[in-house]
Amino acid sequence: MKHGHLTVTREVGLNKYRQTEYECQCECGGSVIMRTAHFTPARQFCTRSCVLLREHRAHDLAGRRFNRWRVISYGGRGYKNRIAWNCVCDCGTERVVETWPLVNGDSQSCGCLCVDTNSKGYTPEQKVELHRQRCRESNRKNRSRVKANKIRYEARLKRATPCWLTREDWDYMNAMYDHAVLLTKETGVKHQVDHIVPLNGRLITGLHVPGNLQILTQAENVAKSNRYAELSGD
Repeated sequence: MKHGHLTVTREVGLNKYRQTEYECQCECGGSVIMRTAHFTPARQFCTRSCVLLREHRAHDLAGRRFNRWRVISYGGRGYKNRIAWNCVCDCGTERVVETWPLVNGDSQSCGCLCVDTNSKGYTPEQKVELHRQRCRESNRKNRSRVKANKIRYEARLKRATPCWLTREDWDYMNAMYDHAVLLTKETGVKHQVDHIVPLNGRLITGLHVPGNLQILTQAENVAKSNRYAELSGD
């Protein structure tokens, strides 16, 4: 009898569970001992590392398109024995791309897509919106990273908050956050409360105190990043 790429050659006998076992020869040249239960549903390959199984899986993505990539054929094993694919970009560039970046959307082209996107003339508001779209897409794919970043920021904010703040200081800081929300509603432009001296700056670390807070638009805050303007010369 033949099951997939396996051919039953002889009956081995009974195992310790009183189940009949058979010796099967695979078309790849290997052999395997199987019991009757393995034939329903039919087992087609000798092992998970069978050469024929890798070739069978190679047809899963062959001919499919992922953004500007078009999968041509199976490309063997890449870094850490990961499955890779021979792909061609719309611009004609050929490259070997691993499965996960290809399917997940992390690799969308050979680099020409980024060049074409950056060559367009965007206004500052359009750049901010494009950045927000990319961040939302990245956050959607990496939920655990977003949660870890939030925990780290809250811990950093707690360390940067001194114990000598008075009730008036807390009322002033809460009023600044409320005012930023009010400006957002009135102007339609996103406003945020920023630390003048960043809490995670490269040269100096600020504190979460009233004198270190300012209200900026989101575009200004993104452009500022973690830099301290007076020290960087901006």
